[in-house]
Amino acid sequence: MASPSVARRTSRTPVETDDVVMMRAAELAAWAQKNTQAVIIAAVLLVGTLGAVIYYRMYSAQRSERAATAFLNLQASMGNDTTAVIRQLDTFAGNYDGTTEAAEARILSAQLWLARGDANKALAAVRPAAESGTPIKAQAQLVLAAALAAAGKRTEAVDAYLNVAKGSKLVYLKQDALQQAAALREQANDWKGAAELYAQALETTEERTSDRALLQLRLSEAQAHAGLPVTTPK
Repeated sequence: MASPSVARRTSRTPVETDDVVMMRAAELAAWAQKNTQAVIIAAVLLVGTLGAVIYYRMYSAQRSERAATAFLNLQASMGNDTTAVIRQLDTFAGNYDGTTEAAEARILSAQLWLARGDANKALAAVRPAAESGTPIKAQAQLVLAAALAAAGKRTEAVDAYLNVAKGSKLVYLKQDALQQAAALREQANDWKGAAELYAQALETTEERTSDRALLQLRLSEAQAHAGLPVTTPK
């Protein structure tokens, strides 16, 4: 004869799945009733967060549209007074900071400062665009590198160009950055370093093009100056 405990276990009716769901629902309802304030606060926070996200996206989209229109108007109204144009560009960039158009304005401002021979002001103008998250960040970094070179900061300029070459997915930007960095190394008589960069640029250039032929020539010259074996065109 089975023991009483065994008998009790074997005679117990298993709880059906639906019953388990109902029990858990009842427990949840009881918990919510006891913690009504916490539930309300959580719901309010969730709704508030979602509302803030939606508002921010709408605001950003509208601001981008306004920036695009304003930049077109600015370009149409630019005169021949470089100082006035720079002032207009800087004002626009401040008003629409964070937009692609603001980055474009900063790039143009920096290029105008470079044309006037003021590398330090060019650096100040373009640095925010070079550190931004806009789609033209790499272009701004190229201008930043040029400004560093113009300011006599050759090592920093080479590093800036190499950062563009490493981070950009656009082939023409990568090639430009590598060639500019190689030219700066040539100026420092670092012919071996220049040859390395020309070789990297050559790898991204299409065969049987004038660009490739020119790069091959520069590579051969750098290799000859460095005392390295001169590679022949493939």
